[in-house]
Amino acid sequence: MTELQLSVSDDVAPEQTSLVYQPIVTKRASFMDNLREKTSDQDFQQRTGVLITFLLEIYRVLMGAFLVVFVPQKCFDHSCSLSETIHRTGELEVIAVSFNSLTMLTFLFLYGIEIRRENKLISYLDVNRFTPVDNDSVGTCLEKLPKDKHDAILKFDKYYQQAGYLATVMYILNAIFSSIVVYSNYLDTTTVTVYITNLLFMALKVADVYSTVNTKKNVFYSAYLKDKIQYNDVDPDKVIIL
Repeated sequence: MTELQLSVSDDVAPEQTSLVYQPIVTKRASFMDNLREKTSDQDFQQRTGVLITFLLEIYRVLMGAFLVVFVPQKCFDHSCSLSETIHRTGELEVIAVSFNSLTMLTFLFLYGIEIRRENKLISYLDVNRFTPVDNDSVGTCLEKLPKDKHDAILKFDKYYQQAGYLATVMYILNAIFSSIVVYSNYLDTTTVTVYITNLLFMALKVADVYSTVNTKKNVFYSAYLKDKIQYNDVDPDKVIIL
């Protein structure tokens, strides 16, 4: 970017003073400089990690919810096709497939709350290894936030806890009804192997949610980032001047 600087020549008499415009060249930040600055930002790194993990979570919940659909089963004298497992006619089978769908919807609702909670934590808080992580210390730190932002964090943390309990109940009911149908249509050892694997997909998610939300009031663990990092400090951009 070029700017013009106005200067007066010292080599001429006052009555002959002339104006001289000298260009000042200001270097514009390159694309790579902007990219390095962006990728080094903690919020950007956290949001990228959340996105990648979320895509993997969707696959996990899909396989774990539709147990009756994706577990190999026997239909008369052959292995059931995907269409046959979906279009069940027996009363118990219809109930099981319905619970599969309800469980999927429940977990999608859970993920919606989870993403919004995580976004609040990333936007308003930071991970600071130099500050205490206990409940009281983090509570004191949260006083630096505007009240509406502080309340929003607590609200979505509570919503996440309640959604986690609902998802756990649906997971248990879904496992019960699905196991009856799968056992009634047992094909071979792959039936047991795939069923247990898919069941564990969902069990790990339920356990992860439980460990994330069952904490003290001001202890906020990430639902996505590895090593269960704890948000224990306020984002400098959100601090209010007391």
